[in-house]
Amino acid sequence: MIDTAKIAGLTQKFNPVVYFKEFRFEEYLKFDFKNIKGDLLGGLTSAIVALPLALGFGILATNGDPRGAVAGLYGAIFTGILASLFGGTSQQITGPTGGMTVVLTEVFVEVSRGGNYQAAMNALLLACLIAGIIQIAFGLFKLGRFVSFVPQPVIVGFTNGIAILIFLQQLNTFAAAPLVAAITIGFIVLTPMFNRSLPKLFIGLVLGSLVAYFFASHYALFNLGFNWQEFSFYNTSGLTLVGEIPRSLQLPSWPTASLAAWRKAIPAGFTIAILGCLETLLASVVVDTVTNTEHNSNRELVGQGIGNSLAALFGGIAGTGAIVRTTINIRSGGVTRLSGVICGLFLLMVVLFLAPIAGFIPLAALAGVLMMAAIGMFEWEPLKMIPKTPAADSLVMVTTMLVTVFADLISAVLIGMVLATMLFLNRMSKLGVIPRTESELKGLSPETKEIMKKQKIAVFNIEGPLFFGAVKTFSRELTQASPDTLILDMKNVPVLDLSGAQAIENVVSRMKARKKRVILSGLRPEVRQVLHQLEIIQKIGADSFPDDLYKAVDYAVSLSQNIQPSLADYFKDDLVIIDAEAGSKEELFEDAAQKALQAGYVYDKKDFLDNLWHRENDSPTSLGHGVAIPHSRSGAASDEIVVIFIKLKKAIAGYDGIDGQPVKLILMISAGDNVNGYLKVLKLITLAVGREEPRQRLLEAGSVEEVLDVFKGIKE
Repeated sequence: MIDTAKIAGLTQKFNPVVYFKEFRFEEYLKFDFKNIKGDLLGGLTSAIVALPLALGFGILATNGDPRGAVAGLYGAIFTGILASLFGGTSQQITGPTGGMTVVLTEVFVEVSRGGNYQAAMNALLLACLIAGIIQIAFGLFKLGRFVSFVPQPVIVGFTNGIAILIFLQQLNTFAAAPLVAAITIGFIVLTPMFNRSLPKLFIGLVLGSLVAYFFASHYALFNLGFNWQEFSFYNTSGLTLVGEIPRSLQLPSWPTASLAAWRKAIPAGFTIAILGCLETLLASVVVDTVTNTEHNSNRELVGQGIGNSLAALFGGIAGTGAIVRTTINIRSGGVTRLSGVICGLFLLMVVLFLAPIAGFIPLAALAGVLMMAAIGMFEWEPLKMIPKTPAADSLVMVTTMLVTVFADLISAVLIGMVLATMLFLNRMSKLGVIPRTESELKGLSPETKEIMKKQKIAVFNIEGPLFFGAVKTFSRELTQASPDTLILDMKNVPVLDLSGAQAIENVVSRMKARKKRVILSGLRPEVRQVLHQLEIIQKIGADSFPDDLYKAVDYAVSLSQNIQPSLADYFKDDLVIIDAEAGSKEELFEDAAQKALQAGYVYDKKDFLDNLWHRENDSPTSLGHGVAIPHSRSGAASDEIVVIFIKLKKAIAGYDGIDGQPVKLILMISAGDNVNGYLKVLKLITLAVGREEPRQRLLEAGSVEEVLDVFKGIKE
């Protein structure tokens, strides 16, 4: 059975300089002012779009309390500036978004049930602070690439569910002054008809607020509210406004919270962090697509985390990379991270100099802005494509959307990911185990095909990842076969896990019990390494892993006829190097070890070379006649015997044989701990290079085929 203690792979020593190379913090203070005009225009334009959203999402985060507008503005300022400075996406605009705000609303509502606004606000800021710290950790641990594993149906369902939630949450505010909200929405709808490049949300907010300011006191219609339950209008005491916004920033402070608030904030922080990572990196991918650039995911997460953490300390809510605002920045001319900094600074100017004006904005106008923003973020196209989309993908998308709306965001993400994972595993479990008849194996001679039929040599082509989900199919198909020699062509197996390796071992054990043989051909390096570390290669036999299917067939035929294997069976096509150039013996050995490492026959290059040089220094392996056979036998290499053949284009100074002739042919042996195999191949090499005629043919060989043709004639 497999020794699970040996599952852990070989690891290299941790080098912090190399690991943190992508986080070059000294570069954060270097700016490129060549595109300052475009960055200035892009930053100002995106700030105009961000302003109403920052106010609206701030109020939404505090469950409609106007005092939350300040937190929204502070969040847009600090996340916008800091995420741009420290992030990994040049043109990203960061600020409060719908997905984050929905989670914050839940935290605020839970804690504010006692009527204490400040306690609820502290819990909300604490959740944002925790989220920022988690995001920094995600970036430093280089988890950015895993966000790409979230399936599109989950993303679409989640995004649409959030859009619906935002729209529904604004209905009460809309109903408090429906005429103001409707006028605001009307201006937002009409603006693109005049010019599509104008910031419609900002214009709608400004014009809707101006209409309310000048006409609300003169016309009773502006003071009518709507009761959804009774479905009737009623008179209100007046419009509810954003109210006073401080004209200075508060000093940073740690949000104080009760134990109960901590219990709410910690899980919410994790949710905000994950959602923030998802939204941000999706926005980064959009930037890459539009600008033909490549962002740094891990650095972007660190930047977002720094922005969210410090924003919370200054009283601002968390933000993410915003696709719409980022796209507007790019279209307006923004090129470098200065555009994001300028966007944040512009919002800061609003706080310092325009706060009294912003305080007169009606909440109903902001409700109209948020409702239109929700409609804009809703992805209609995937819903239209449902009839043409695979039913399972549609189920994942719709389920995620419904759970988002009717349950909570955490459950939506978890359920969506579980469904998507089950769907993926079901698809991947359909492993191809395809028997190949002799007639399907083109390139074989009629004699070989006849021998295969007579000697019961069966070939199965394995296609797809061989993991726990595919093991049942693999075992079932091969159990039905009863050949004397079973060849498994594994070239199309990209992944092998413990369960898959166990399945292979079980097949080998059953065949051995019946005095039968298994040969695996075309193993990829990563698959070979798994089998080596689990000691399955040793159990099968280190000589049972030919390069490709046709070599496997030749080997099986030779075994069935008691034909001894030739020296060529120990050579691999990708390890035969013709006319190699090296400036020194050290460089030559380094290059050869690197090729063996890439091919999957060496697992630790340093240990392999240390063993090689130890033997070389004890007793030089230059045989004379221009031939050398350096060799390494250690656990750093596969137990499968492999010979690396190198023909030098020109001799290396100082690398001479015992007869003084410069070395021209190198046959480097990698034998792992396989002593018997090593001695066998060493004997065959001695037979080959000990004669003038094979040596001369090798020196004149101009291709891999010519080299192997020489070794095919060398047998015991």
